[in-house]
Amino acid sequence: MFLLINSIVASLDGLIIGIGLRLSNVKVNKTNILTILIGNFLIYTLFLTLYYSFQFTFMTKTISTILYLFLAYRSLKEETKKEYQEKLKFWECILLTLSHSLDGTLISLNFVYTEPMIKIVTYFSLSSLLILLIGYYFASVFKNNKKSNYWSAFLFLLLAIINQFF
Repeated sequence: MFLLINSIVASLDGLIIGIGLRLSNVKVNKTNILTILIGNFLIYTLFLTLYYSFQFTFMTKTISTILYLFLAYRSLKEETKKEYQEKLKFWECILLTLSHSLDGTLISLNFVYTEPMIKIVTYFSLSSLLILLIGYYFASVFKNNKKSNYWSAFLFLLLAIINQFF
């Protein structure tokens, strides 16, 4: 369950990205969605495999808590307004996928030695895509919520606190 919560919170910036795309009148088509999904699977698989293969152990409870606090701080400082073009081109889609999955990749490293890799990759990849699409397709609901970065920061702080006790 903690894995699922982590994957959702790590993907919350996708809500902002999706809203930004919709409000900027960018069309996200099925090819873009497929590119983002495949890109997420590849990114998570690559980084988790490298972490596991080289037996890295730098993601301790303390490091994880510091990372959550950093992500909370970054969420507070993040601007919710993004500049995008009318159509989302392939390379823009790839860059969007890379930037969107960066924090999720770092957080997912916590679970490499405790959960099956396919489960981690699937949870984080699907959460990333689904939350981005929720932001995109339901942008009108979130249109007036200008404090979404505070919600994201709050959730990262909550994860930092939970991480210390579990």
